[in-house]
Amino acid sequence: MLEKIIKYQNEAELRFETDKNFRSISNYIIAILLFFSSTIIAAFTFPFRYLFKKVFERKSTTSILHLTSENIEATLKKENLILIDFWAEWCGPCIMMNSIIEKFSTESKNIKVAKVNADLNRKLVQKYNIKGLPQFVLLKKGKEIKRFAGSMTLKDLDKFCKE
Repeated sequence: MLEKIIKYQNEAELRFETDKNFRSISNYIIAILLFFSSTIIAAFTFPFRYLFKKVFERKSTTSILHLTSENIEATLKKENLILIDFWAEWCGPCIMMNSIIEKFSTESKNIKVAKVNADLNRKLVQKYNIKGLPQFVLLKKGKEIKRFAGSMTLKDLDKFCKE
């Protein structure tokens, strides 16, 4: 379901950029409303999601790294190819991407996936010149190859990470 919403939003934006007719404008407005709605929902549900994580916290089996200013340099030296997801708890599209990122992390063999909480790591946000969330930065041997701002489907994410 979330992938369909993301796909709809991305396609509406692309159609709006190339063809400004009534249908593309209507779809673009709906996509913007979906974006703002998801952000409002994420912001208001944050306390409940936080409590849920604390109460039902399980041993983490994820392969996703959580980067901070303290561990990023060592991680970048160690990993050949790494995808960094800059996100925030209040960001609706970021929350929508969580399951997609998790699935991508388990399916990708040669790409390490990492997340940076933008609210808790302002220095990294400034260092990587992050202007919008979610934002994905693909690095090879510590050097940026490319970046993408916005949500992506699993297929789009896979295509983005192909060199």
